[in-house]
Amino acid sequence: MTSRSALIWSAAVFTALIASVAVAAGPAIDVAIDESQIELVADGRLVTPMIEGYRILGSEGAPSIPAHVVHFVIPPDMSVADVIVSHSDEEILPGTHRVAPIQPETPTGEERAPVDASAEIYGSDAVYPSERAIYLGDGYLGGYHIVSVALYPLRYHPETGRLVVTDNLEARLELTPSLDRSAPRHRMTADAAATYRKVVGGMVENPGDIDACTKQGVAVVNGDSPGGFAPRYSPSLEGSLVEYVIITSEEYESYFQQIADWKTKKGVPAVVRTVSWVNANYAGGSDTAERIRMFIQDAFSSWGTTYVLLGGDTGVIPPRYGVSAYYGGWEISTDLYYSDLDGNWNGDGDSVFGEGYSGPTAAGDSLDLYPDVFVGRAPVGSIIEAETFVDKTFEYIRNSDPVFAERNLYMAEVLFPYDWEEGMLISTDGAEDVVEPTLALVPPNIHVCLLYQNTDPFPSAWPLTRETAIDSMNQGYNISSHIGHGNKDIMRCSRNNYVTLQDVDALMNGQQKTGYFWMLNCTSTAIEYDCIAEHLMNNPDGGASSLFGPTRFCFPTTAKDYYYSWFESFYVHGATRAGVVSAACKTPYVAEPGNDEILTGQQYAGRAYDAVDARLAGTENVVEVPLGLGIVHCDDRILQRAVARHRA
Repeated sequence: MTSRSALIWSAAVFTALIASVAVAAGPAIDVAIDESQIELVADGRLVTPMIEGYRILGSEGAPSIPAHVVHFVIPPDMSVADVIVSHSDEEILPGTHRVAPIQPETPTGEERAPVDASAEIYGSDAVYPSERAIYLGDGYLGGYHIVSVALYPLRYHPETGRLVVTDNLEARLELTPSLDRSAPRHRMTADAAATYRKVVGGMVENPGDIDACTKQGVAVVNGDSPGGFAPRYSPSLEGSLVEYVIITSEEYESYFQQIADWKTKKGVPAVVRTVSWVNANYAGGSDTAERIRMFIQDAFSSWGTTYVLLGGDTGVIPPRYGVSAYYGGWEISTDLYYSDLDGNWNGDGDSVFGEGYSGPTAAGDSLDLYPDVFVGRAPVGSIIEAETFVDKTFEYIRNSDPVFAERNLYMAEVLFPYDWEEGMLISTDGAEDVVEPTLALVPPNIHVCLLYQNTDPFPSAWPLTRETAIDSMNQGYNISSHIGHGNKDIMRCSRNNYVTLQDVDALMNGQQKTGYFWMLNCTSTAIEYDCIAEHLMNNPDGGASSLFGPTRFCFPTTAKDYYYSWFESFYVHGATRAGVVSAACKTPYVAEPGNDEILTGQQYAGRAYDAVDARLAGTENVVEVPLGLGIVHCDDRILQRAVARHRA
């Protein structure tokens, strides 16, 4: 997210205090904005203030005041005691304004239902929000402790209509010793350690402090064990590390063993274990899904496992259904259950998993939504489909065609109004609002094919129709996207114009040209159904070799940020493994759900179909994005001494 920010900040990392002091100074950020950076977007008599890189958080009906959400890494055994704010003078912007109230998210395919402004907030002249810095919470990503804060240099007095800017806003964390609540881990490979560092470094404001904030007591191992790869059959601290675990059925075991053998030969030690073996050896779980999660926790802790491939459709590997209270409440099939290993997905002991905090009387469950292992799924339900998945994985990895690796396809529909036709006003355009902002991240050597429903503002784009979509997909692209309406059976191109399951089954781009497919549309990966994403993955003559999309509703205002972060992680931060980049695109937004808001549902809904650590092609010439940031880091030894005192 920092590459999208127009701000100046300094990371003043932890300073050493005497051992008797229970609170230590943590990282700080200094945000400087001026009036020229604030755009007031008018809609009739209402305005929405916008600042590049900022996000609008809060409850429906509250004023749409943008926040800058920042993340820090801190030691695993410390927590945030307070957020200390200091600032210089405030400036009142000219004029009076009626700031638009926050509206509910609307999934693609449905009409918007506006809500009124909050009478309690808008009927008062108390400044909104009341605090300039709001602590959003924390979590653990592979053992790294991530904390998040929302900063509000712009605030609003609703009754008088005044917008007030804080010229220089500094927020500093105060830290206090606490328990390390991360999932236990005893060892990992050096390559896995570098992967976690890259993911964390791509999202926090103080990446220079990662070394000092690394979980203690985890052995980082280089190379094979003496005598070669010889793991214990069950997770153990004895024997070799196992970086990559595949879980499948006896029927598909021999097919996935090919991937495990190949990974091991390439330096990623891998094993296959069956669901029946898991059920026999982890009998304490309430159901098969919980027993599989218990096994993954054990593998993470003792084997040092980082990548997990779920080798089967729902009849082999059952999904867990998490619950979101947003949009009337809905159950969402999610593989995040197998990835987020700390906490308790059923902390309140009822029959419902993944409940968010909804108030003092509904505390929900205790999960943080950050990935601890990177999980992909092979949605196979037959031997032919298992063969197809394995063959596509190998064909993609071994493909040496540089032309294929440098081709991206973008298909984008007008999202709102739902049945847009030429001449109608556009509220949200998949092309202008979702795709176009990412194109600056794409290296100049990548050939970009644009298929847009609304081509007028984009002379290089071709019209998006069923025919042009099918023709383009048959050419084969390394990275493809569909931004539009849809469901488990279709991808829509325009009104009454669809790509169907039968069309996807008939694709003939060949296994050598099956790349990564990004689906920003509703229910495309609803694995409990015969969904269109499965057809793309299981087509033996083409389609896709890896894929990311939602299992339930897709809310474009949220999902477009995941989409941008995916390309930022891939092209800017260098996260090239399919499963890693699919997880990394969601992590910057984990802290934002609050009281079980929309993002909880979207975190659950994103599902990856891939071989997890297969490297995506196309990043040989990554783009350099100018950040415009001044960074100052303190000597790591200061932090190490401070942390050591608190541990003593």
